[in-house]
Amino acid sequence: MITKLAHIVFGMITSLISLISPTLSLINSIVFIIYELNEEWHLEDESYKDILEFAIGLTLGEVILLICHLIL
Repeated sequence: MITKLAHIVFGMITSLISLISPTLSLINSIVFIIYELNEEWHLEDESYKDILEFAIGLTLGEVILLICHLIL
């Protein structure tokens, strides 16, 4: 459960980093996906679930940014 939450939070942080540097946010996403694919290749631990959790966090972060932008 903690790892699921960590992936979601990491995705949200990645979306918030885009305010400072979109390039850094992109690099962060790519590195996370490469890491998870490497884990899948070596451990066969269904890393697609981790990537999905990251994507959920990324989307939640973007929704929060959009709402903040519309309100402010």
